[in-house]
Amino acid sequence: MIVLVVFALVVFLIGAVVAARRVAKVPTVRLVSTKQPPELSIGTGITWHLFLSHIWSTGQDAVGNIKSELQLLVPGLKIFLDADDLKDIGSLEEYIQHSQMILFFLSCGYFRSKNCLREIRSSLEMDKPIVLVQEADPAKGGATLQALRGECPEDLQPDIFEKGWAHTIYMRIQEFQRVSLKTIVEAVLLCSPNYVNQTSLPLCVPGEPESQPLAFAKETMLWASPANAGAQLLAEEIATTFAGLTVSTAEAPGPATHMLLYLNEDSFSDERLAEQVKQARKDKLKIVMAHENDPDRGGCLFSKFFEVTPQELIADGLYKDLARSCFPGRHHPVSLALLAKDLGATPARSRSVASVSRLSASIAEHGSRLFLKISRRSSATATTAGDGTGGEATVSVDAVEAAASAEAAQEHV
Repeated sequence: MIVLVVFALVVFLIGAVVAARRVAKVPTVRLVSTKQPPELSIGTGITWHLFLSHIWSTGQDAVGNIKSELQLLVPGLKIFLDADDLKDIGSLEEYIQHSQMILFFLSCGYFRSKNCLREIRSSLEMDKPIVLVQEADPAKGGATLQALRGECPEDLQPDIFEKGWAHTIYMRIQEFQRVSLKTIVEAVLLCSPNYVNQTSLPLCVPGEPESQPLAFAKETMLWASPANAGAQLLAEEIATTFAGLTVSTAEAPGPATHMLLYLNEDSFSDERLAEQVKQARKDKLKIVMAHENDPDRGGCLFSKFFEVTPQELIADGLYKDLARSCFPGRHHPVSLALLAKDLGATPARSRSVASVSRLSASIAEHGSRLFLKISRRSSATATTAGDGTGGEATVSVDAVEAAASAEAAQEHV
């Protein structure tokens, strides 16, 4: 019995350590202007910074994730979620009253729910600021914004869809999800006492792809075939954003190091493209695929490509490799950064960083030289200058490092 208790305690402690390490590694939201975390504030009589309004059938999992991720990104953020905080369904209006901002999670069935409509109407009647988060994945109960608006009672549509509320799409890929979460955080902060007089509040998260300065260290040429409508526009956009990339729009790849396969509703409408992809695969030319999701650029569901792509290419494993999603708006810079990384772009080192690296290497080199000099001198000395005991001379590590630093620094003046 004692052994079992000890074993259970060990398992619990291991779990706690793993969880603590995970939390410690999660970066937090920072203000772009100061690179410091924002200062949370809450109005008088308010209990929660944010209320999550959603329908259980198509929104429960998503809002649960939104809450947990937001509280990791913004420690101390108070969020009302029915699964955690609802004590009386008859008090929905009171919960709304004690919330600073209301999030409407738009998914199929949301506007047909009696309780969701209670939350919506009370939010509007109390003039609560709103942020709209849209589920766009049909497999998860999502739809286009137009379709979701069609489910909304007509008398509510203007106040929800025509007031300019912050709006974002819920994403499940982490890099894109962070952008959606930052949109929510910015909306929450802008209606808080500390930032209520500001119109925008740019935010960043350390390590996010779109904030990293990327460049191509090696010569890289991207081929955008004329038979692949839209490929040239995207390729040139990547080349404009990240230094060191050249674009070829010739009929054949020639000296290109990569081929861009741009996937939208018009893909493979030109028969030449299929032959070019086959030849590229045969020649071992690296193919980077981009899946367009913007309806204005011919975006469509990925399943469509299994209908229009020649079966020979599908059977040969064309889609076994990951196709990068291309999203519009605030998510677009992430798409470009991820595509650039797939093409070989790496973080661009600034001159100051490179200079520090060279200086550090020089200091290490001079330190080694100085240590050898001291060792030789100490070996040639039979006794120490002092007590005459015959002991070997010693020099402190601090003295060596200081001397080496001074010598190296002189060379860099």
